[in-house]
Amino acid sequence: MRFRFDSDDKTWHANPPLLDPNPKPNPDPEGLDPQQRTAFLRLLHDGLGRVSACARLGISIRSLQATLAECPSFRRAIDQIELIRAERLYSALFIAALNGDTRAALFLLARHDREIERRARRPEK
Repeated sequence: MRFRFDSDDKTWHANPPLLDPNPKPNPDPEGLDPQQRTAFLRLLHDGLGRVSACARLGISIRSLQATLAECPSFRRAIDQIELIRAERLYSALFIAALNGDTRAALFLLARHDREIERRARRPEK
């Protein structure tokens, strides 16, 4: 319930929420067009995360999710870019650890331990 102080007699009136009399359709179309997909992949490759890339392009997360659901090739491209970025980060941490950065070494060891635990939990086929 919203209250408005808008009459000449200076009294409060309870009014329903103000609604747009001419609602506009959803500004986000379902999914991204090919140009938006290319721009999104380029931003992702340049180091932005998914949310930041969406914000930079002015697209909604919902549109991205719809495109991911309907386009497996786009989903694979994103996965590949994110995998490459993770490998680059791992390489940089590994080099830093070799050069004496103890925090990088501890991070890599913790990651290695989690990977071993994850493999141990996985049932053998």
